[in-house]
Amino acid sequence: MKVFIAGGGTGGHFYPAFAVAESLREKGVTVFYFGTERGIEAVKEFPADHIKLFDITGVRGKGLIKGLKASAGLLKTAARLIKVIKKEKPDSVLCFGGYTSLPLGLAAAVTGTPLFIHEQNSIPSYTNRILSRFAREIFITFEYTSRFFPERKTVLSGLPVRKSLKEELRVSPGDARKILGIEDSRTVLVFGGSQGARKLAETALKTAEIMDDVQFILIGGKHFPQPESLPENVRYFSYIDTMGIAYQASDVVVCRSGAGSTYEVMLSGRYPIFVPFPYAASNHQFFNALWLKEAGLAEIIEEKELSPEFLAKRISEAFKKDLEAVEKSLKSISIKNAGEIIIDRVINGLDR
Repeated sequence: MKVFIAGGGTGGHFYPAFAVAESLREKGVTVFYFGTERGIEAVKEFPADHIKLFDITGVRGKGLIKGLKASAGLLKTAARLIKVIKKEKPDSVLCFGGYTSLPLGLAAAVTGTPLFIHEQNSIPSYTNRILSRFAREIFITFEYTSRFFPERKTVLSGLPVRKSLKEELRVSPGDARKILGIEDSRTVLVFGGSQGARKLAETALKTAEIMDDVQFILIGGKHFPQPESLPENVRYFSYIDTMGIAYQASDVVVCRSGAGSTYEVMLSGRYPIFVPFPYAASNHQFFNALWLKEAGLAEIIEEKELSPEFLAKRISEAFKKDLEAVEKSLKSISIKNAGEIIIDRVINGLDR
């Protein structure tokens, strides 16, 4: 069997695609992966038998001239992929949203190849809204998203995560702290996603100075390099490949609410304080987190409200909660076999 996969640009699209590709190959499926030269896939290895990266960019926010140029690039790439599909004859195509998925999704539609798509966020991307018209089935991470797609072909699958992350989440908190070289005491993990978040990181450092009885793990990302001096209770990393270890070492997590971060925090069971990226398309990060806040399992701080004092107050309130009960609740509502659900439908669904 042969499956074509697209999805990248940022970690939010890349890592769910990675998780599914990883499992497909273990089942003996030949995987072709398509992405962009400008995304995370250009620097991270992807578990595929064949990889092709194109010089493409997104259209949104580019202005008229650059937008037309980007659109032309996407259509040109789609035409190239039509030829690849006709030559390789994949059994199915699986797209994980974002502009990197559009060329392959359109090529699948033109050639009549069975198309499956996965939407990570609460509010669908424009790419997935377009591709949903041609998709055989649409996988969604959050129940909220079902209102945007036809019920007859929408499947609540959850978000696929890498096997390495699942294994890391089995490490005890004490051992996780030893691995990261920190004390076995109350810990807050702060990060801004694969791109980082400067304001969040700067606020976290000032919050750590206020809360000197709590230790902080700060993952700065590429937009916030390590400062020359750090508070004694802050352990800084520019990037961590073993995010499961970071989750396990923490009691409370402060982060953006992209789909990947939101779902990983749910799987870890750590109490989240979400600071949604205010410029996310359709404000989808806010809605990714809203249902957890309404269930009493998360807090949301809008970026305009973010300050060291306000964050310190919310962290202090979090530590007063029954964190063991929160952990049980978060784990109980997360779908742990998302990848298996998707793979079963992609492989066996062709015969339905």
